[in-house]
Amino acid sequence: MQIISNNPMVKEQITQQPVIFIDGSYGDVLIEVKRLIVDDHHVLLSHPLSGSIKPNETFYKSILITTTQQSQIDMESLDLIDQALNTYEKFNRNFKTPNWPERVLEDFATIDLDLLESTLQRIRFSPEISVD
Repeated sequence: MQIISNNPMVKEQITQQPVIFIDGSYGDVLIEVKRLIVDDHHVLLSHPLSGSIKPNETFYKSILITTTQQSQIDMESLDLIDQALNTYEKFNRNFKTPNWPERVLEDFATIDLDLLESTLQRIRFSPEISVD
């Protein structure tokens, strides 16, 4: 599995899994994940809207995907990432994201890192998920 993230804490602290770091927004992470699903046939291992945090209420996002390519596009992954992109666009159209101060961004990074670590822990101990 690999991680797609724009969170610098994830880039610095998660060393046991490959991290594709996106120097951009939450939306840029979603766009890259969609590209990997469509072009390279990767599969989502974590929900792109996990954590019940609205896309306009945080800056950072980390998503787990497979590292191995499938023979065809996983339609469930494509549907989930499209829904996430639609939600992201809707929230950013209707509710402007504030210009967060640095201490708030650090809090958001910590929350995202914590959610990711919890997900990694759950996946490692889930017999139905093959960790590649």
